Amino acid sequence: MILFSTSVGHWVQNSPNRLRTLLSTIICNRGSVIIGSFFWVLILSQEDLVGHEAIFILPKNTLLKGLGFAIAVTFGIIERLSSSGNLISMERDWVVTVAAPAGRPYDLTHLNAVMRRIDLVCKLISPILIAAVISALGSIRLGIVFTGLTSLVCIPIEIFSAKRAWNSSPLLQTRRMPPPQPTTSQTSSRSWLAKTRQYLHGFELYFSTTVWVPSVALALLHFNMLTWRATFITYLINAGYSLNIITTARAIGSLFEITSTVITPRGIEYMGKAYHHKGSSPVDEDDEAGVGLIDSDPRGNRDVETLIGLQRFGLWGMSWQLINTFPVVVALWAISAQRDGTEGLLAVSRRIVYQQASPSVGWSIVLFSFLAFSRLGVWVFDLTTQQLTQTLIPQHQRSSFAGTESSVVNIFELLGAGAAIAFPRTEQYRWLALASLVTVIVSWIMYAFWVRQQRGHLVHWEKLVRGFCSTARKW
Repeated sequence: MILFSTSVGHWVQNSPNRLRTLLSTIICNRGSVIIGSFFWVLILSQEDLVGHEAIFILPKNTLLKGLGFAIAVTFGIIERLSSSGNLISMERDWVVTVAAPAGRPYDLTHLNAVMRRIDLVCKLISPILIAAVISALGSIRLGIVFTGLTSLVCIPIEIFSAKRAWNSSPLLQTRRMPPPQPTTSQTSSRSWLAKTRQYLHGFELYFSTTVWVPSVALALLHFNMLTWRATFITYLINAGYSLNIITTARAIGSLFEITSTVITPRGIEYMGKAYHHKGSSPVDEDDEAGVGLIDSDPRGNRDVETLIGLQRFGLWGMSWQLINTFPVVVALWAISAQRDGTEGLLAVSRRIVYQQASPSVGWSIVLFSFLAFSRLGVWVFDLTTQQLTQTLIPQHQRSSFAGTESSVVNIFELLGAGAAIAFPRTEQYRWLALASLVTVIVSWIMYAFWVRQQRGHLVHWEKLVRGFCSTARKW
């Protein structure tokens, strides 16, 4: 993903036909899932991995298992890349093209929120559904077959939906103008050096935009270990939490994530309408005209209000996450200290009968409650940053920027995985939590500095003073 996401973004950007690009990503994505599922079934059908009473059994073959695993992983990589291309094509091209002007029904803010709500609901339901299927059928192999068949059924549905949207929008049917191409001397070279220069050029383009700071601040959060990723779930299991508790806490966190898609459009509108100080912001409306979706006509005032609302509400979301991350880290350290304090005769006796000392109920409530609260701020910040990159990046650079942004995200995900490998023991997770808090603080500082640079201030101190004085007079 780090190496090829930029190329995927360039491919989406340079494709003149939007429908053909989207259909290619759909077929490639679903096809890779189907083929990968087939090889996973072959791997899990060997006699050393299934019981002798199974219906379909293959003889044990180490070479076949290794080859099948390599092919399955390869198609998994293809699935990730095609999924990235599909997301870039939809979020940075289709949605931006068909969105109504700001303030009208189905404007960009509401389209982003609805799409993210659908995505989060699917991510909540999908694990529960596949777990229920495996539990009902009593076979992991049948669960994999179900996954492959689901992808097969989704192909005609997604193709039909894409064609229907494309046929109903003349804007989508318009062929895109190709972006400026490099000179002939640059394109004639096919060496690895030239490809490396092209790859680095994507990062040069990325860091030359006005929104690279909020983009990197959002990508930095992917290092965070205080999210419902496999590393954190493994830690909780080793710390003594049952799967039922973990599943319940994760479901509650997902509800807060979905709630963010409801409040974000309203928050952006409210924060934008509070904008009554045009002269105080270093962002000149004329300078922003013609860039992305910011208009230069009188209607552009609504676009500028939306831009201000995105900046302000994004800062509120980032601040909300930061505030709620502190109690989560404190709770993890307290739980770790509790585990360290039980290294006595009682702990030894419990290990003999394969039991663990249960974590403190009070600290567990603090941990899961504030972790759920923090997810609200994460997705508010995600939605506002997404719209900032949609509106402030020129059309001929939007998809290329998104491809490089995906590479940056995967860099921080890789760093997070490396940190988990470097600190593998349960008692060491407190340090990963502390590192996660540091990344959230750095992310907040980066975004706050950017907002301060764009608007000239972070807080209206004069309004706070007037409000304090009026409150004091009432008392």
